[in-house]
Amino acid sequence: MKRYPGDEWVDVIGFDIYQAYNTASNGDFIKYCGSMLAMLDSVATEHNKIPALTEFGYNGLKDSLWWTNTFLKAVAPYKISYALAWRNAGFMKAGQYEFYAPYKGQLSADDFVEFYKNERTLFQKDVTKKNLYR
Repeated sequence: MKRYPGDEWVDVIGFDIYQAYNTASNGDFIKYCGSMLAMLDSVATEHNKIPALTEFGYNGLKDSLWWTNTFLKAVAPYKISYALAWRNAGFMKAGQYEFYAPYKGQLSADDFVEFYKNERTLFQKDVTKKNLYR
């Protein structure tokens, strides 16, 4: 909260988290993300703000079941308004790549479909059907 500008300036409060560096394993990511979401829930409630996972990702999505066995396990216990996967910049000249959402044929694409079907997730089609913004 050191850089928090004040309740009069904030509507949504959140944080970014990526599975990399100190959260390299799935278990570490679930634990770290969970502790951060618990803290976010507390702060959002205290300040009457909307909690969000403002950016997340796992570059390359090297686990075929990452969406349901890792990400969903990390976020399911918490009430967040949205979770935004970071961008797919694609493949670069030097053989490097940057993608955080699956594409057709990608290792985790089928699991993403299962994540999409989960009762705990809402995507734009669901939001539109429920008329949440009326």
